[in-house]
Amino acid sequence: MTRPPQASSPAEPTIDHPAEPRADDVSTVLIALQHLQSRMAFVNDRLAKRIGVGATDFLALVHLSVQGDTPPKKVGEALGLSSGAMTALADRLEAAGLVSRQQHPSDRRSFVLALTAEGASGVEGAGATYARAVQEALPASRRPVAEAVFRDLGTALGVLAP
Repeated sequence: MTRPPQASSPAEPTIDHPAEPRADDVSTVLIALQHLQSRMAFVNDRLAKRIGVGATDFLALVHLSVQGDTPPKKVGEALGLSSGAMTALADRLEAAGLVSRQQHPSDRRSFVLALTAEGASGVEGAGATYARAVQEALPASRRPVAEAVFRDLGTALGVLAP
């Protein structure tokens, strides 16, 4: 069953993809991944703008919402940021009232970044947006397979990355 095409705003990215991909064709999977990545970047950009931050700052907030209070170094590693870039990011988010620096629970020489109530509220909408997309796109019976595929691809990319 195909859904009728929906109107899209002119700023939305689009991608052409084959109607019926071959089961053995890796390129169709790569095209689908690129399509997903493009859509996620577009959605994240819009969500970031709603709370007045840039895309990377938004990803840091999402990381904290998933991982909980985290040392800046770990957030920077997850986002591929240098120490200096991570310090600047933490400063921006703290100045915006979206995170706070708190004493590390087990290392008194360091600290962790923690979402403030405002920061948590800002990324809450992102979680709801993505949850709705998963619910609409994947029947409950296919979600465990999708999770496994995403996890396995992430692991493979982590091992194969240059």
